[in-house]
Amino acid sequence: MRNWTIFLYTLGILIFRQVQYGDESLGKKWINSSVENLQDASAQGDSFAQAFLGLLFAHGDKKLQLDPEKAFKLATMSSESGHWLGHFVLGLLYRSGPIGPDLSKVREYYLRSFQDSDGKMIKLAARKDPIASYALGEIFTSDELAPNILPDLKLAYRHYEVSAEEGFIPSAVQLALFKIHSLIPFEKNAADEIEKGISILKESISSEIPSAHHYLGRAFLEGIGQEKDLQMAFIHFQAAANKGYGESQLIIADFYGQGVIDSPKLDLAIRYAKLALKTDYKRAKEKLNKYEALRDENLSGVAMQNQPPLPSLPKVQEIPLPVPLVTEESSPDSYDSEMLPSSFSYPVKANLKTNESSSQVNGSSNATEPFVVKSSADLEEIKDKAKSHYWGRGVSNDYNIAFKLFMEASKVEDAESLRYLGLMYLTGKGVTKDTVGAINFFEKAASKGDTMAAKYLDKIRSISNN
Repeated sequence: MRNWTIFLYTLGILIFRQVQYGDESLGKKWINSSVENLQDASAQGDSFAQAFLGLLFAHGDKKLQLDPEKAFKLATMSSESGHWLGHFVLGLLYRSGPIGPDLSKVREYYLRSFQDSDGKMIKLAARKDPIASYALGEIFTSDELAPNILPDLKLAYRHYEVSAEEGFIPSAVQLALFKIHSLIPFEKNAADEIEKGISILKESISSEIPSAHHYLGRAFLEGIGQEKDLQMAFIHFQAAANKGYGESQLIIADFYGQGVIDSPKLDLAIRYAKLALKTDYKRAKEKLNKYEALRDENLSGVAMQNQPPLPSLPKVQEIPLPVPLVTEESSPDSYDSEMLPSSFSYPVKANLKTNESSSQVNGSSNATEPFVVKSSADLEEIKDKAKSHYWGRGVSNDYNIAFKLFMEASKVEDAESLRYLGLMYLTGKGVTKDTVGAINFFEKAASKGDTMAAKYLDKIRSISNN
């Protein structure tokens, strides 16, 4: 591990002194290529092209529809040939539904990618390859790789920055989130960085990447870097939802079901909840049951009776995969796989008629229930959900939910949860900043063998002594 750490930071120095080895990198080549050229190269067995095309389907980049199944199939072919990018894309897909979440698989494939015997990803990143740099950025925001690789947000930011400068839009979105949520210290004040982050998201939506639309929707919903505007939030959430972004599908279900900007449209709420079953079965099923009950009880009244007929929707072709993508509980028979065309929309009112809180809209009000630690399996589930909300992986970035979940996990003195609580108190994420409280949690975590907590303590004490 020590050798990898030394190698890693040496790599960082090389990258940011702009060491160059040769001409255009492979990643830059494929970023500049058309989807058609990528598909041709992939069909001819080019492992890099296969994995990169899978990455595009995983993100909905180059104006493609989000399609985790296609991404998985392509990444699997690349990985089976031993390609580092195929390994990485599989790890990325295992982070969330419908492929995951399976954090043990995330760790397995990320490490296989990073520890490639020829060091291909590392060498490409040294050449400022945008795809290798993006992969390193993702790896250095991952907790699952410890103790082999420890999270380093500053280094992750620099790799995202390199990748974004070379034109990879998913890295630009990550860069924007770093600025909007102040994940690392910046030279400019926070308001300037938030404004820059919002600007990056607005630039990114030209590629129709759904994550950029989703996070712009959250910014309008919560008034981050701009005035709250539920109508604009709806527009961006729907753009993301119509491209298959699960979290936006859940939010749009509530926009329609609760009548946030227009009269309730329960049939549309039900349709979006059904679409979200694929990526977050539990939450989507709860919404589906709720809105189907409302529809069956005819609580929508005359507004529902006057609805125009819904357009017919195309069916999504099923793609056979080597592993199941859904659990028995969420078998394909339990929902249809109809997809709304991206141009589909209903007119919305200019005058917003509701003051409901964003927690009602995004469905996070019950995110911490009924999670109680009764077994080791419960503990792992709670921690996984807490980390997902802390980092915004597959769900909304919500420090308040993450804090509550980590507090629940800390009741059994789980070292990792105690360390996260210390970090949240230290940075003021989800709780009032309190250095003394942070030290208290770090000490508890360190006493249970958490080496990262011990390092945080050393840093705090070093700063205090200077």
